[in-house]
Amino acid sequence: MKLTSKVADLFCESKERRLFNAQLESKYERLYRLAYAWSHQPALAQDLVQETMLKAIEKRKKLDSLEHLDAWLTKIMHNLFLDNMRHKRRWEFAEESEIDLHYTVECTETQLIKSQTNQAFYQAMAKLSLEQRQAISLSDLQGFSYQEISDITSTPIGTVMSRLSRGREKLKQLLQSHELQQHKVVPLRRK
Repeated sequence: MKLTSKVADLFCESKERRLFNAQLESKYERLYRLAYAWSHQPALAQDLVQETMLKAIEKRKKLDSLEHLDAWLTKIMHNLFLDNMRHKRRWEFAEESEIDLHYTVECTETQLIKSQTNQAFYQAMAKLSLEQRQAISLSDLQGFSYQEISDITSTPIGTVMSRLSRGREKLKQLLQSHELQQHKVVPLRRK
């Protein structure tokens, strides 16, 4: 009786295959954390990781070297996740509270308050120097590190930190003075 290469491969325990399986096992927790971060559902995260492991075992010969295992596994899981979302999009589970929030419209007063708050922030930002606006927008709005801001603006890190500190303090003062001016409004109703 002749065994096909695929069946023989399943029963052979080569050193390379044992090493691959050990590496695969060591990646389980990292993959689970990533899958949970994407899906926010423990069961779906477990399913994604298990499917990823199965797909990796099936396609292990396509992996160039074990150095690229993390990226390769993440790519497999990413593709499986997207496939899963596309397939289940029509049947996606939703909590009743999520549906209520989706169809709830903010009242005009809330929209006005948000609009005025945004306008006050934009006006206060406009009153800062260009360097302070750049530093604050790159750090607080875009999330760049001090080193990245330093590289982007071609200024020393100390200067970046100084501009951020002074800019944030001035922005705080401007917003507080705007808030004080808002409290000077006389209400139409008596309390």
